[in-house]
Amino acid sequence: MSWATFVPNMLDEAVEARASDIHIEPGKKHVRIRFRIDGTLRLYRLLPMARCASLLSQLKIMADMDIGEKRLPQDGGFSRENIEIRAATIPTLYGEKMVLRLLQPYNPFSRVEELGMDEGQLAQVQKWIVQPSGLLLVTGPTGSGKTTTLYTILRELNTTERNIVTLEDPVEIRLDGVNQVQIDEKTGLTFARGLRSILRLDPDVVMIGEIRDRETVEIAVRTALTGHLVMTSLHTADAASAMTRLMDMGVPPYLVASSVTGVIAQRLVRKICSHCTGEGEGCPRCGGSGYYGRVAAFEVLSVDEELQELVVQYPSANQIRHHVLQRGMVPLREHLVSLMSAGETSRLELQRVVNIDV
Repeated sequence: MSWATFVPNMLDEAVEARASDIHIEPGKKHVRIRFRIDGTLRLYRLLPMARCASLLSQLKIMADMDIGEKRLPQDGGFSRENIEIRAATIPTLYGEKMVLRLLQPYNPFSRVEELGMDEGQLAQVQKWIVQPSGLLLVTGPTGSGKTTTLYTILRELNTTERNIVTLEDPVEIRLDGVNQVQIDEKTGLTFARGLRSILRLDPDVVMIGEIRDRETVEIAVRTALTGHLVMTSLHTADAASAMTRLMDMGVPPYLVASSVTGVIAQRLVRKICSHCTGEGEGCPRCGGSGYYGRVAAFEVLSVDEELQELVVQYPSANQIRHHVLQRGMVPLREHLVSLMSAGETSRLELQRVVNIDV
């Protein structure tokens, strides 16, 4: 087997299968290669363990990683046919495991109304993004579509009248007319340092790929309070928890109340394959899984004066959640159940993604 042939074929097949990640995992007898497709892992190949070292060396060379270092985690990356590929390794009991993240160079949506929100949610979000200032949070676990939502909002805001600057790690989709900055911590270009520099570039809209530390969140809040629209993502279970996360990171409650305009919490669930002979039975198109593609579910939390008054009292996430539900917020669970009722996804998929009984 020639790696010069195998590796390009593997990458091509991963792209064709719509994979987001490739997992290369050494075991006692075999190297297992799996693709993550629509959020779940599927087996691609089993190779003899004797081939593991040479395969990883080939990929390390492509990703500009140290092929001699096998005891410490490494990160690297490379490009192939307009697709950015990020590589990461970590030593395991049987050798190094490598994951390749495939960053597809396109966004399927060009306007917020295409994301799948209900009418009330859409109206709130469209109201937020035309405001000249404020902090908009998009939250959810890894792989829940946060980046897609942020890019879709950027596309809608991308006009000649606005100066849009982003800080990303990595830049996943290139947008003409948007000033995208790639974070490079090895050279000292961190989110916090980049954000301070952006403020001298006369921005109208700032997108921060992810809030990772206290310094970055403090600068982001100040930026939102000084006449800029700021968007970023967090990892929390729901919209209410995003508000308390900012306070847990050291932002005073009164600044959270005055800066945040709204929170979008979301999940992705697999769609039942429409090409199967029987619903969800499996077919060649879906690889026998019964699912093809994914659909998003949302909850949208709008910060009004009453919620601001509550937030300055340093409430718990449960207190915030109770308040916004009383005010009519559609919870994530309800949106998910509506997708199941409409035949777009299944009961088992809801249980897999959010562990709810319906």
